[in-house]
Amino acid sequence: MNTFLRYILLSFVLVCGILTSVFSQKFLALERYGKAKNIRIPIGTVITYQIRDGQGWYTSEIVDLNYKDSLVIFPKIAMPLKNIVALRYDQNWAKGIGTSLRLFGLSWSGLALMGTLTDKNPDTNYEWSDAIVTGSAYATGFLLPRIFKYRIVELGKRKRLRIMDTRPSER
Repeated sequence: MNTFLRYILLSFVLVCGILTSVFSQKFLALERYGKAKNIRIPIGTVITYQIRDGQGWYTSEIVDLNYKDSLVIFPKIAMPLKNIVALRYDQNWAKGIGTSLRLFGLSWSGLALMGTLTDKNPDTNYEWSDAIVTGSAYATGFLLPRIFKYRIVELGKRKRLRIMDTRPSER
């Protein structure tokens, strides 16, 4: 029984060591004023960012983070974190809602046309109101992803970017 308890204790220590290394990591944290939860941007994420005194947007993958020098390391350059002034995200919700609206418009028109052809009632026809619903839903679904294409997060007083390192300290 004594040997059995040693194996259980050894297994427990190994599992705890493995879990500690799995859950500890380095990441960028987007902190927002008044919000308790941060947005985590892990290593390996492709981000689109704007730099101080720069023109345009740059897209690159985060290769590593240097906590001591506050550097974000991209494949071709290591950039100080304070030089990044804005982040840009794609708005995925707009694409999904736009597709749903376009399909709704086409379905409305298709069902109205199918009902007109199959109900054998001379009083019901495909009307202008059906075409208006179809056209407005399709146009809204087409324009929505183009209007809300990106979300820009400007870093400053109310939002800031920090490098977080949750690895156990090396002493």
